[in-house]
Amino acid sequence: MDFRIANRLTTVLEGDKMFDPQRICQILEKELLPVIENFLALDNGIRVRYKKENFKNIFFIEFSAERIKPIGYIPY
Repeated sequence: MDFRIANRLTTVLEGDKMFDPQRICQILEKELLPVIENFLALDNGIRVRYKKENFKNIFFIEFSAERIKPIGYIPY
């Protein structure tokens, strides 16, 4: 399994002392788009939003898909 995304986000979250939530959202959008496109036919791109609630960092990932792509199906 490829953990480059997790490693990159850990580096940004731990190393970015100025913590810019918009930057994190942009990185997530860029990294998640190819993964989501493997499974769904998207209407548009994706949108990642961030919210701080008490001591939790909450991320919302929004997208709209025309259809779910078939998995494990090989046409004749």
